[in-house]
Amino acid sequence: MRGLKMRATKQALMCGVALMAQQAAAAEPDSATDIVVTAERRASRLIDTPISLSAFTSADLQDRDVTRLENLAGFVPGMFIEEGALRTQTLAIRGLSADLNNPGLDQSVGIYVDGVYLGRATPGNASLFDLERIEVLRGPQGALYGKNTIAGAINYITRLPGDELRGRVELGYGNYNTLRVRGAVSGPLGRGVSASLAGAFDKRDGFSENVATGTREDDINSLAVRGALRFQPTDTLDLILRADYSRDRTHSGAVDVLDNGAFAGSPLADADPWDRKIAKDQDSVQDRDVWGVSGEIKWGVGSGELVSLTALRGFKWSNIADNDYTVLDILASGIHEKQSQFSQEFRYGGTAGALTYVAGLYYFHQSLDTEARSHVGPDLGVYPNAVTASIFGDVDTDSFAAFAHGDYAFTEQLSLTVGLRYTYEKKLLQHSQTGDPWGVLLPTTPQRDIRRSEDDFSPTLSLNYKPADDVLLYGRYARGFKSGGFNVFSVTPTDDARYDPEHVDSFELGLKAGLPGVKGWLSLDLFHMNYANLQVNQLQLIGGLPQFVTSNAGRARSQGLEAELHLQPLDGLELAATYSYLNARFTDCQNANTSGDDYTGNRLPYAPRHSGSVSAQYVTPISTNLELFLRGEMALRSRVHFEADNAFSQGGLALFNGRVGVRDDAAGWGVYGWMRNIGNRDYAVSRFGGAIVPGQALQAIGAPRTFGIEASFNF
Repeated sequence: MRGLKMRATKQALMCGVALMAQQAAAAEPDSATDIVVTAERRASRLIDTPISLSAFTSADLQDRDVTRLENLAGFVPGMFIEEGALRTQTLAIRGLSADLNNPGLDQSVGIYVDGVYLGRATPGNASLFDLERIEVLRGPQGALYGKNTIAGAINYITRLPGDELRGRVELGYGNYNTLRVRGAVSGPLGRGVSASLAGAFDKRDGFSENVATGTREDDINSLAVRGALRFQPTDTLDLILRADYSRDRTHSGAVDVLDNGAFAGSPLADADPWDRKIAKDQDSVQDRDVWGVSGEIKWGVGSGELVSLTALRGFKWSNIADNDYTVLDILASGIHEKQSQFSQEFRYGGTAGALTYVAGLYYFHQSLDTEARSHVGPDLGVYPNAVTASIFGDVDTDSFAAFAHGDYAFTEQLSLTVGLRYTYEKKLLQHSQTGDPWGVLLPTTPQRDIRRSEDDFSPTLSLNYKPADDVLLYGRYARGFKSGGFNVFSVTPTDDARYDPEHVDSFELGLKAGLPGVKGWLSLDLFHMNYANLQVNQLQLIGGLPQFVTSNAGRARSQGLEAELHLQPLDGLELAATYSYLNARFTDCQNANTSGDDYTGNRLPYAPRHSGSVSAQYVTPISTNLELFLRGEMALRSRVHFEADNAFSQGGLALFNGRVGVRDDAAGWGVYGWMRNIGNRDYAVSRFGGAIVPGQALQAIGAPRTFGIEASFNF
């Protein structure tokens, strides 16, 4: 995992229209001509939306057995999703990602929950349950979504309570002692008042064993709960209060030794890098607590709707990691992170003749406090006893934005979409260090304040043509940016701890079409994206010490093709395929490390040239009330590189999943069996060089074959 790699190095080196959407939720759509999305901050059919996006309804998520975002890996064209990481899960769209081990670095893919932006990606990889929809937008979305959507955006839309009582219970068990429990209930409390409550519990033994301690690593132990209270006193007023909490207590972060370098042939060597057996004196530990509350007011005013969205969110995260990956007490580290954020958005949208528009104001504040602690043990032979040292980095962010987005219809077939967002942002880093007693590992320094500010205009322009009701052709230009920031873990912070924002200019041609004669649809996108001031992690000398730091290293280009095809040729039979061709390379990346290496021409990390999926799902009656459910799917990709130097990679692979069950929709119950990675394929989700042992190469391994059964009941 990329997050694991950077922990090993950095820490080792001292680191609209609500009615339309409600109607869509009431009955599951049959195709893209029926799916309603809110990607443009208003409700529209998927097939009418001039954005490259994929949408998964609640039925899609249940049929695919999606319990975490990583279960969608391979089924969204152009998107790479890292497995397992709680804090630093790598999300890459069209080859662009971000290493989020640095608390001063913002994500490239924006994550939203019911319209609320998550200031860090840490809460994004949580248990998924009782969702109405997931939308994945590809390409920069700066005009409507603002900063840090330079690669795209992911929207989680939870189910709203309604006028009818409904409920669902799921219970499942599988190998590795997998236990999954989910439940949800929703219904009216009185006239114009409704509420919902949903929860999920996931527990699983780890895939890997630390033979030195007997602990299973890469396990899951997660509890989550979410509630909503809705008031609809009139036909034009809708008030929604939401709250959520989740907790994770895991030993995630297992890393196997691929090459032991200087320890090769010694008792510390690892004979089999695929046996899921590791040996280290310190178990990996990760704890995470996430909470959030929000209030949304929708008020019909004139010919439009005024929306106010107020949110408070936060999380705590901590870890312990063994950075030498041996049974010796050489080096360990831990990070303690606490985040809180407040956001307020006002927007008004409506129609005026041929113009459909939305405009608004946005404010965001985030406080992120981090302590990175290093432990040097006596086995290093430098100190007679263990010593510790810490870096403290607190980053405060204030962001202000104004935006407008409109679609003007010249004719019934031809329209023009124009959007613009202005953002002003300021950040403050408060940095200090508590060194070891001798000041050798790390000197003690007083607090130092480092500030930066920036502003940005993010425009978008799209010309749209509809030759038929279910056909859309569009050409789109968009500019996006990712905020500048700080190298929080820099040992000797100077003004060079700051780096500038990253920008992209994106050009896209798209087609969305319903397929005549069959119930199905096709989506095609051609894109060309130029990145400037690319924020790249590089090995540099600071204060005489080699450190991984983020800097504006150069330029990159990403271009390619994305395609989605969905067909229902027969009653009960659904076929789907996705494909992505991606050519994402550095066009200028010189002096990338202390050796002065030039990475120009290298492929971007997490950017396979080819990736795609195929799936088939069949539902057929087997008695008066019973149905047989069958689903098979395959996700495949070509070689993927994990580092900018392209030194470590994973070759091409294909993974197969399956699900079979019997259900009675009238009675509301179903029983299913499922299996993932049917072929039990061994593969790496990350490979990287060790920070302590010379020549050491490490890898994190993807999930093995898993299987289980589950039962569900709807009422």
